[in-house]
Amino acid sequence: MRAPGSDPHDPYPRPDRAERDAALAHLRRARHEAPRSPRIPAGVQPRDIETGGVVGFGTMGRGIALCFANAGIPVRVVESSDEAWRAGTASVAGSLSRAVARGRIEAPQAERRVARITRADGFEDLGAADFIVEAVFEDLAMKEAVFRKLDRVAALRAVLATNTSSLDVNRIAAATARPEAVLGAHFFSPAHAMPLLEVVVGDATSPVALQTALGLGCRLGKVPVPVGVCDGFVGNRMLYALRGQADALLLEGALPERVDGALTGFGFRMGPFAVADLAGLDIGHAVQQRIAAEKIARGEPPPEASVADRLAELGRFGQKTRRGFYRYQPGDRTPHPDPDVAAIVREESAARGLRRRRIPTREIVERSVFALVDEGARILAEGIASRESDLDVVWTLGYGFPAERGGPMWFARNGPGLEAVASAMRQYARRSLVGARPPSEALLALADAGR
Repeated sequence: MRAPGSDPHDPYPRPDRAERDAALAHLRRARHEAPRSPRIPAGVQPRDIETGGVVGFGTMGRGIALCFANAGIPVRVVESSDEAWRAGTASVAGSLSRAVARGRIEAPQAERRVARITRADGFEDLGAADFIVEAVFEDLAMKEAVFRKLDRVAALRAVLATNTSSLDVNRIAAATARPEAVLGAHFFSPAHAMPLLEVVVGDATSPVALQTALGLGCRLGKVPVPVGVCDGFVGNRMLYALRGQADALLLEGALPERVDGALTGFGFRMGPFAVADLAGLDIGHAVQQRIAAEKIARGEPPPEASVADRLAELGRFGQKTRRGFYRYQPGDRTPHPDPDVAAIVREESAARGLRRRRIPTREIVERSVFALVDEGARILAEGIASRESDLDVVWTLGYGFPAERGGPMWFARNGPGLEAVASAMRQYARRSLVGARPPSEALLALADAGR
């Protein structure tokens, strides 16, 4: 691979065949290794899972229930809303009907899978479940209330999992008298289709509970990756770092389509702003409000509002409202640049006293991707993940990082090299007026160890 930046219009050309084959072989090994957690002593055996339980039958809950049913595991679902139950069963039936139409399964198989998902008669009906996944709204108090109920009714052998994407698993576990049985099971949407599962290990999570969750993840057809507790765990924490750079690039001179175009040119399936529209800007705005409240409670200044916050406050939630960073036509998910967004971006730059500039493709790619690498180094230094390869698995399976580049950590080591990454980060930090940060001590230590 030629030196980064030798062609400013194509700073990182697509890998040649040998590079691609090496990257894909790395990912095959990494996916095989991911469920083998060094946190589990030799000889620890998983518990048998004969029956599952799910709390909540919204988008995530119905996808998780379908995962159990597809794997041949009967699952009981707690859902208080008749309307949500009807919508969920219709969604599950529709998903299986499409699988039949595409020839992936036979009609009798689909019928058996539907029959495995049954509605529980309240929390007490989960007493026989071996593995229970909570999938209610992303609100800490609500999840704590659910776990207090589960603690009263669940069998002592049961593993209790929360499907949170960023909340503190230790606090959720503390709502029970059995924190050793509690962990995070962060499925990715759509849960029945996405192959990644982050298994979040709390401070008190037992090796048996962890081994059980990892074994179940494999049985559900997922690649389970054990991770530690922090805000966002591995995948979303790294995403926050990338989005921080993307937001800064907006203010410094780029527009959403320019940032997204540079990263899809690098090989991402979608750029960060198109992803935000798909996920819903209201979801991200709620996370930012939670982070701001936590900072204020600690006596720290809250983060400055972003362009995304302003769009969310205008009711531009992304694809669901046909307006977000982009505009969308009815029935069409194609993002179209929106001059109203361009005006808002320029207003935000002016409000901060920034003089906008044309930002080269190389800078967009490097600041975004190197932010992932740097945050990955911090995660490894803190023990949130055990292996660099685990970060590559998370980002290629869950976040659209190009598999042909092997994941962010593999790419950094085998493309520009960690020393070049650190050097570039220093240069951008000196020139950036907003958000480029210098390399962390963790990244420098990783580069030194590699040397």
